[in-house]
Amino acid sequence: MNRTTLDSKNKIYKAALNLFIKKGIKGTTTREIAKKAGIAEGTIYIHFSTKDAIAFTLFTNYMGVFRERLLESSKNCTNPTFKLRAIIHAFFDFAKDEPNACSYIVIDHYTELNKMTKEKNKFKDIFVEVIHDGIKKRVFRKIDENLGSALIIGMINRAILSFNNGLLDSDYDKLVSETVNAALRVLEKNY
Repeated sequence: MNRTTLDSKNKIYKAALNLFIKKGIKGTTTREIAKKAGIAEGTIYIHFSTKDAIAFTLFTNYMGVFRERLLESSKNCTNPTFKLRAIIHAFFDFAKDEPNACSYIVIDHYTELNKMTKEKNKFKDIFVEVIHDGIKKRVFRKIDENLGSALIIGMINRAILSFNNGLLDSDYDKLVSETVNAALRVLEKNY
């Protein structure tokens, strides 16, 4: 891929990501993407067949990066509690380092993108596996792993959204620590 092609694609990705977060995938037009990217609308169709193809490519690329960060953070952990702590910290780190990407894959994944992709490797599967392992090792109480995952991811998402919207009067490290502790309480055996 030559430099001009790569530059064009990167402009499209950046413009589309910003617009998809603000207006949603359905609410964004290729004309708007082209204008924001500073390119002709026809240039988009040189690289992508449809707007949905851009959305899907963005989703799969960022989902891969996000999953890799979660997995990398916990690769040396054998204890489910430490592993859960590590992936929650990595989730918050990704949200802080890549706020637009995080918003896109976490929020839009539940709405518009869920209809587009049958992708099996969702980030929630990492949480499900850790919870399953914790139950098996009798570190966590018996709970449906998907429900436990949904509760914890929901808690993380809400904490991040509330913090980013100025609704929480807390520093970021304390927010992460409190969320980790709350997530562990959801899975405690003596609950």
